[in-house]
Amino acid sequence: MNNSNSSRRISLLRDSVAQRIAAGEVIDRPFSVVRELLDNAVDSGATEIEVYVENGGLDSIRVIDNGAGMSPEDMEICYLPHSTSKISEIEDLDTLTTLGFRGEALASIASCAQLEIISSETGEAANKIRVRDGTHIISSPCTGKKGTLVEVSALFHTMPARKKFLKRPSSEAAACRRMFIEKSLPFHTISFRYFQNRELKLYFPVSSLKERLLTAFPGVLQKDLIHEIKTVSESFSLTIVAADPSLTRKDRRFIQIFLNNRKISDFSLTQAVEYGFSEFLPGGVYPLAFVFITIDPSLIDFNIHPTKKEVRIRNTAELHHKIVTTLKTHFQSHSYNFSKSTVPSLPEARTFTGLSFPASKKVFNQPDPESPVPVLAEKQREYKPELKSEPQLPSFRYIGQVFNLFLIVESGTNIFFIDQHASHEKILFNEFIQSDAKVQELLVPIIFTTDDTISSLIKNTIDEYLKMGIVLENIYHGEWALKGLPEKCIGQESVIVDFIKNQKGAVKDLKTALYADMACKSAIKDGETLDSVTAVELIRKTLALENARCPHGRPLWFQVSRDELFTLVGRT
Repeated sequence: MNNSNSSRRISLLRDSVAQRIAAGEVIDRPFSVVRELLDNAVDSGATEIEVYVENGGLDSIRVIDNGAGMSPEDMEICYLPHSTSKISEIEDLDTLTTLGFRGEALASIASCAQLEIISSETGEAANKIRVRDGTHIISSPCTGKKGTLVEVSALFHTMPARKKFLKRPSSEAAACRRMFIEKSLPFHTISFRYFQNRELKLYFPVSSLKERLLTAFPGVLQKDLIHEIKTVSESFSLTIVAADPSLTRKDRRFIQIFLNNRKISDFSLTQAVEYGFSEFLPGGVYPLAFVFITIDPSLIDFNIHPTKKEVRIRNTAELHHKIVTTLKTHFQSHSYNFSKSTVPSLPEARTFTGLSFPASKKVFNQPDPESPVPVLAEKQREYKPELKSEPQLPSFRYIGQVFNLFLIVESGTNIFFIDQHASHEKILFNEFIQSDAKVQELLVPIIFTTDDTISSLIKNTIDEYLKMGIVLENIYHGEWALKGLPEKCIGQESVIVDFIKNQKGAVKDLKTALYADMACKSAIKDGETLDSVTAVELIRKTLALENARCPHGRPLWFQVSRDELFTLVGRT
């Protein structure tokens, strides 16, 4: 170890060294070059952009656009540090709408690769420059189309330490391809082509935003299962292209947030998408949603990271709330309510009081009292229900039960396969969630013990339980007494105790999680035979639900149209 004073003296780095260090903040892999050159191409006003990647970008990356082009004078300085046409004063950052603005991209690329640029403002004459390791080699007139061609070759040829950490060409090519897709998504009015080793791999023609996403992710998104939702606020506009809740992922890869056409990483906004879908998805899966936010530039700051992936947003809370409510409102009103079906309602209707479904389920597995045989006539009767205080329902005909799980219902030109367990679970959940929290004291308190971790959680949530009418008392260290419950929860003592002893998740979700657990354990099970009276009553209550999803997010029914059935058997 050298402890001499001279080793600790401060000195200024040579420009060439400083530039290469700075370049590492912007250009670390070939996809970084693709990112920066695409930003410049879009900012040029191009309507057509082509990207060519050779050997994963290790040999060359070429981006061609038909944008505004550059003058010979601009070309002489475009590769120098902090050369930019986007801003001239610090105040310009408050009104910035372009993707690039720092003047670091070409300078960073030029310092660690060979750079060739051909550009023309008119398409009649063009100019060419070559730059090697940040040094201008040659300028000359040439022929070329309107726009700009930038070719980057021999990336990191003078930076072996950086080059040895690159992945194999196929992996680098995949990263370049992902970056190409990411950059093309918001700009659906621009045509994009992507070539890999001189072969056209991707072509995105001018299209709608929805079509651009379908073209970009053909094996992931389905045309009839994606929704485009738009809303406007005072300081921002919001477009969300979201997949139907029936399409899910096991990761968050397809929750993508774009702010002023840049993809960003923001946990709060990603979380907002998850919250918006929360009541429509089962646990352990994630939705597919692309959120495009256009916001006043003065409310954001991209100038906190060289790649602009991170951003400061002044009104994040407002954006978060808007995303959540927009998604919830859309899916609550979109095709998950049977009463909003296109099936015509019949004017003749009768009222019914409705049956309750006690935990004992005494009506299950009993002979049908209307007939000594499985009452085909009863099952084939057409029902024309109208619920008190509920929207009028379309008429339906109960066909029967299959696999001791699905209730088959005909309505208009559709057949519905209703999951009896999920449907009953949702009905019970609604009853629990809407019930009065008035406490009914237990004659004999239920005593249970917990470990230190759970005891600590109970102490933190005891007030939340009390709001639900669940009275808990800490008798001794790790020993608890359940002393009271709401009337609707009597008979559920063991379920509630088991939930408390195994509670997890956020406090705000406690009520929903508990009642979902209670409903699941009390509902009709897979494998239970239902008599027709009980089945019809369950169908009525199910079809009257405003949101046809169980508390865990699963759909309550599967729908098949007459036309779909005809197609399946070859009828036209």
